[in-house]
Amino acid sequence: PLSSLPDMQEAAMVGAGGAGRLHMHRTSTANLPPVAGLFPGVLADIDKDLHSMRLDPDESIGLGLTMALVGNLITTLGLNLQRFAHTRLDAAENYTHSRLWWIGFTLMIGGEVGNFMAYGFAPATLVAPMGAFSVIANAVYATMLLAEKFRRRDVLGSVLIIVGGVGLVYFSPHSEKQLNSQTLMLYIFSDIFFMYSGILVLILVSLLSVSRRLSAQYVVPDLSICAIFGSWTVMATKGLSVSLRMTMLGEENALTSWITYALLLVMLFTASFQIRYLNRAMANFGTSQVVPVYFVLFTLASVLGGIIMYREFAQMVAGEIASFFGSVALTFIGVYLLTSERALSPDEMEHLKAQEEENDVLEEGQDMARLE
Repeated sequence: PLSSLPDMQEAAMVGAGGAGRLHMHRTSTANLPPVAGLFPGVLADIDKDLHSMRLDPDESIGLGLTMALVGNLITTLGLNLQRFAHTRLDAAENYTHSRLWWIGFTLMIGGEVGNFMAYGFAPATLVAPMGAFSVIANAVYATMLLAEKFRRRDVLGSVLIIVGGVGLVYFSPHSEKQLNSQTLMLYIFSDIFFMYSGILVLILVSLLSVSRRLSAQYVVPDLSICAIFGSWTVMATKGLSVSLRMTMLGEENALTSWITYALLLVMLFTASFQIRYLNRAMANFGTSQVVPVYFVLFTLASVLGGIIMYREFAQMVAGEIASFFGSVALTFIGVYLLTSERALSPDEMEHLKAQEEENDVLEEGQDMARLE
């Protein structure tokens, strides 16, 4: 068990007026069992170790929140500039020849880098729901660049997202355990994370067995698969971002730890499958159907992953947790109002019509095969 590790819990209380902060000496992983989470009683040992870890200051979380918000705004601006570039091109002209398209692409990459770094400074339970603000930004940019109408329900949706975002910031964890390669090992090789991952695998296998048959009729199966892969992507991104942050600050060299490269592989692998199934959902359904459902499922899966793997609600009481999820619900409603009942663009209408014709051909072929 992890309790046998040498002197992980030597702590010193610091601070004035009885308020203190616990500090933990750097841990050696030489004696860490390879599957520590499977040993009886290890949860109690991990909880004891986590209580002795130093907390990140509130200023760190504020920086992460700023990175997430700015990153989402820049990413959305980049996507809309790419869409705008497409509208200015001739039918035979390749979009890669457009300078405006490349500006949008560069902004999109820069925004995603900001989102990635945000996970190194703020809890995943706070960063993931901040994606709702990109929906507001998308509505504003589309109105300015693409002449789309900004409706009354868009105003209400934006207000709900802003109110929900303020609630998320107020009721989210204001400090989190400071991570390094050793503490990441404690999180990953724990009973609760093994059980959580096992449940996700069972759900994923069940969805994969029916997704091809149902993906053309229902939007939920493919987007649920996206959300499951997204949960793993967020958990790996958080760990990798923290590792790089610690390396840049000179607190440790995470590049010498195998866990850093394992997290990178998990992030790339799960993100690729996430994109695959998201594109399949977009091919079968309009944006107004895909965006709100995907945002809800992805946010819930990401928040749940942060709670289970990184114990981000460990310092919160029941009332704060209930208020946090109430704020998440407000952002869900706001996203729905902003994205639903929008008129399809000509490209979307043409694409969906072609997809429906293809599905009809497939169904006729299946009927003929049954008759034979």
